[in-house]
Amino acid sequence: MRALRESNSIEALRGFGPTTMRTLRALSLAAAATLLAACAVTTADGTRLGLASGEFRAYVERVFRDQNKVASDLAFALDDATAAGGSAPPELTAAEDTLEKACAGVNELATSRRDQEDLGVRKSASAARSAPDCERATRAARTALENRAR
Repeated sequence: MRALRESNSIEALRGFGPTTMRTLRALSLAAAATLLAACAVTTADGTRLGLASGEFRAYVERVFRDQNKVASDLAFALDDATAAGGSAPPELTAAEDTLEKACAGVNELATSRRDQEDLGVRKSASAARSAPDCERATRAARTALENRAR
C-alpha cells in the first residue's frame, strides 16, 4: 500500500498480487454501488426516491408515458391551430419547446432501454435525474393545453 500512497498512477498498482487487486476491485464496486444507492431525486410533488429503487424506475416510466401523451396532445393541438392557415399559438409552441428540452434525458433513457443499449452509469444517472424537470414541464404543458381549450 505504501507504493500506492507514493504515486497517483496506475503503475503503483503493478506490484500488488491478484488477491489485493480483487479486493481493490470489490471495494471500488461496493463504493460505486453505495454512491448510486445514496443518490436520490426529489419528484415534483416532493417525494424523495433513490436512483436505484424500484419506485424510482416506476416513477421514470410514469413520467415518460405522461410526457409522451402530453407531447402528442400538443402536436395535435398545434396541427389543429395551423390547419386552416392560422398561426401556431405561442403558448403551445413554448410549452412544446420546454417539454422537449426538459424531457430529453428521460426520452434518451427510454430509447436506450428499447434498443437494449447501455448508456453507462454516469449518463444514465444524469438522464434519470432530469425526470423531475420533465414532470414539471409536462404539468405546465398540460395546463397550457387546458387553458387553450377553454
